[in-house]
Amino acid sequence: MIKMAGFLKKLSLVPAGLRYKLMVAFALMSLIPLIICVYLSPMYIPPEFSTVWYVSIVLAITIIIALLGLKIARDIVSPIIDMAIKAKGIANGDFSSSIDVRSEDEIGELGNTLNLLTRRIRENMDELRSYGERTKEINVEINKKVLIMSSLLQVGNLISQGAPIDEILEIVIGKIGQLAEDSFAFLMLVEEKETLVMKINNGLSGEQSSLRIKVGTGLLGKLVLEGKMATLDRRSVKASDTEEFLKLFKVKNCVLCPVVAHGRGFGIVGFGNSAADYEFKEDDVELIKLFGKQIAIAIENDLLTNKAKELAVKDELTGLYNEKFIMNRLEEEIKRAVLYQRPCSFLVFNIDDLGLYRQINGDLAAEETIKKIGKTIESNVTAVERVARLGGDSFAVILPEKNKKQANTIAEVLKQRVEVFGIAGGKGYPRNFVTVSGGVSENPIDGVTADDLVKKATSALSEAKSKGKNTIVS
Repeated sequence: MIKMAGFLKKLSLVPAGLRYKLMVAFALMSLIPLIICVYLSPMYIPPEFSTVWYVSIVLAITIIIALLGLKIARDIVSPIIDMAIKAKGIANGDFSSSIDVRSEDEIGELGNTLNLLTRRIRENMDELRSYGERTKEINVEINKKVLIMSSLLQVGNLISQGAPIDEILEIVIGKIGQLAEDSFAFLMLVEEKETLVMKINNGLSGEQSSLRIKVGTGLLGKLVLEGKMATLDRRSVKASDTEEFLKLFKVKNCVLCPVVAHGRGFGIVGFGNSAADYEFKEDDVELIKLFGKQIAIAIENDLLTNKAKELAVKDELTGLYNEKFIMNRLEEEIKRAVLYQRPCSFLVFNIDDLGLYRQINGDLAAEETIKKIGKTIESNVTAVERVARLGGDSFAVILPEKNKKQANTIAEVLKQRVEVFGIAGGKGYPRNFVTVSGGVSENPIDGVTADDLVKKATSALSEAKSKGKNTIVS
């Protein structure tokens, strides 16, 4: 009866058509014959057999036959009901279930077919899931490559634009540190006395910030000297130098790449982490090598730029001679003056209150004022007299064959020409127009070297500033 109740409960999940047909079949096989037997038994059973006991036997046999019929119907229909329920589950995405096959008839074959279809769908779903995970990994790798290319392009643009070397190096090491989570990156450069000095530390403890290593000693010093890379992970052989490095930096894995250009070692860049049983991919090593080359290019470019600046004789802003040229030229003029026993004077000018002028009118206006004053001074001296910008807001003039009195007169004229030029100071500036103050020195009265004349003229300039500015002191 419990099985029958369970079977009837399952019937509630079966489509109405099959449920209706099953009820009709059950009625035809059991209920209707039972009713007929009950109806006919009083008419056809002899009186001598019409005892309660006999009638009970007949009814019992009839009920047993009806139940047997119902069992046969249940055995036929129950697998179909199970398949219908499982099919609904499969349609809703449950591919983990399977149909129990109890017979080898057509219903059993149908169950086996559904199980086979379910297994194939499950395998296809697992394969699709595997493809999805692989696609996700590929997308992560693609995004990583795009980020790397973007970083390389950014660094390349900074190098081509002549950005400060410190800014470029900070960005490169920052990009290297972003290649993986919980990673570190550092850069050590060769400085005075062939010593490796920690330049940038990203992700390491503060103890390494003041680290100094002699080139040729220890793991880092040897790698820089030999120009060789080193990969330290679970595969590497832990030599004494390696163990010492890992202990010193308190890390477990590291890729070390020397920064080399034209056979010269500029430093070393490192990237790694402290993960257990870690192994660097070949792409990681090649990437660090690529960043190392970019660092070498940036450093070499900076050296060439500085060398070009040293060789240059003109100031970029004003087009006047620069300080290096004017100092060399002053030494030559002093030697010539001594040789021929002729005077040589030196003037230094400084723009009055340029800092205040910059605050009032802005940086662009201040630079334009520097250029205008430089051109004004240059246009009011002779061809043999040299004008230079000493940097910032100062100018210098070499006056061959001029004594201090003559030089003082020329300085006064130049001061007046600047004021007459009429560069408005703006609201808040202490004078109507921008002015200059100046100092004068002469060889041999004030000194016999370029440094002597510069010091004397600078001292006179300071005195002119203290006297209220827009003044010349000799």
